[in-house]
Amino acid sequence: MYPLIKSEKFTIDYAISGLMSSYRQIEIDCFQQFDSALQVCEAANNKGMSRFYILNKSGQEYYNGSWIE
Repeated sequence: MYPLIKSEKFTIDYAISGLMSSYRQIEIDCFQQFDSALQVCEAANNKGMSRFYILNKSGQEYYNGSWIE
């Protein structure tokens, strides 16, 4: 299984420290085949709204053509 993950940036305004950015990870879908996940991931990243990546069974991210640990 290959989950498609959306990494979404958000900003919190703390009273003392001010603005701080962070990211939340949201599972969008899960695919049986890597090629299917890759097609959807690339199409989503081409829209440029958020960063999307694929996870493998070992927890590595596939982003921009390579596996990242």
